[in-house]
Amino acid sequence: MIRPGLRAPSLLLPLLLAACATGAPVTRQVVVPGGQFQAVQGEARFFVRSFLSTGSQQQEVIGARCELVTSLYRIELVTPARAVVPNFGPQSPEVTVACRTPDSAGSASTRIVTRWQQPPGVWGDPFFGPRGGPWGPAWGPGWGPGPWGWSGPGFPVSNYPNINVTLYPTR
Repeated sequence: MIRPGLRAPSLLLPLLLAACATGAPVTRQVVVPGGQFQAVQGEARFFVRSFLSTGSQQQEVIGARCELVTSLYRIELVTPARAVVPNFGPQSPEVTVACRTPDSAGSASTRIVTRWQQPPGVWGDPFFGPRGGPWGPAWGPGWGPGPWGWSGPGFPVSNYPNINVTLYPTR
């Protein structure tokens, strides 16, 4: 039997461990204005962090100087940082980040990830579609609208994943 006084701290422990696992707080933000481009569909936001590889463990590096490069723009940042860049949907360019410190360097690349977002409260079944099938609304008992049915269209959402650059000693 669990005593009531011990239950709350045991529920908070996973949350505290998850907060520690996220790394150093991000206070810097770099922005690439999207107004200079055509076909911009909003903004993509992601974190850039750098880690020093020390055998089987990685230690976060604060203050690594980095250059974020795509086929459309180039910016400089210091890790950890949040990047806000133009979002061109699935046609967004690949992002490459190269970072250095006085005695280490590394780079990482990523592409945009596009997934289908369903309206809130809708589950997606790949065969029958959301709530009743790809053919439209389902009807329940008495031929009235049932608990199933087509509740709304899905739409694509594109965003870059967070970028973690592993730094290796250069000396």
